[in-house]
Amino acid sequence: MKCLKWCCRIILLFFVIGCNPHKREIKQAMKYWMGREIIFPDSCLAMNIFGKDTLLYAWFGQPYKIVHYVDTSGCNECQLKFYEWQQLRKRVDSLNPNIGIVYMVFAKNYTPVRISQKLNHFSTPVLYDSLGNIGRKNHFSLYPKYKTFLLDTHNQVIGIGNPVENERIWELYKMIIRQNDTTNDIEKNGREGFE
Repeated sequence: MKCLKWCCRIILLFFVIGCNPHKREIKQAMKYWMGREIIFPDSCLAMNIFGKDTLLYAWFGQPYKIVHYVDTSGCNECQLKFYEWQQLRKRVDSLNPNIGIVYMVFAKNYTPVRISQKLNHFSTPVLYDSLGNIGRKNHFSLYPKYKTFLLDTHNQVIGIGNPVENERIWELYKMIIRQNDTTNDIEKNGREGFE
C-alpha cells in the first residue's frame, strides 16, 4: 500500500512538471527531496507573530505542514510575499485546519521583516533562522523554487514546490493530502475490523 502511495505521488509530480522545460532539474530536485526529513533544530522554537516573540509547539504535531524557507539576501518584500501567503493560509484552513504553515526566514536584519509582517497583517508565525542553522542542516537549494515543501507528520517531504507561485502545485498538494487522508482512513478502519 505504501509503495502504491509513493508511485502515485511520483506520477502526479511528473504530470505537474510534464510541460516544464527544466525537466531534468526538477527531476533531480524531486529525487533528492522526496522522503527526506526536514530537520528543525531545538533552538528554533522561538517564533514571531505580528512582530512579537512567541513560542509555538502546536505545528510540530500537525499531520501536514507546508514549510517555506526564505533567504532575504536582496529584496525583502518581493521575496517574503506575506500577503500571498496570508491568502494561502485561508485556502489551507478551508481545506483542513490541521495543516500548519511553517514560514522560516534567514536575514541579516529582521526589522524590515517585522515591519512587512505587521503591514500585511501576516498572522502565520515566522520562524527566524538568524544563524542560518536550518538552511545549513537541511542543505536547502540556492534556488527559491526548491525551498517550499509539503511535509507529513514525521517532517518527511511528500511534495515540493511553492503553492503561492504556482496554482498547479497547490492543486497537487491538495491531491496528496486528500489521498493520504483517504489511505489513512482505510488503513485505520481496516485495523479496527481486526481488533
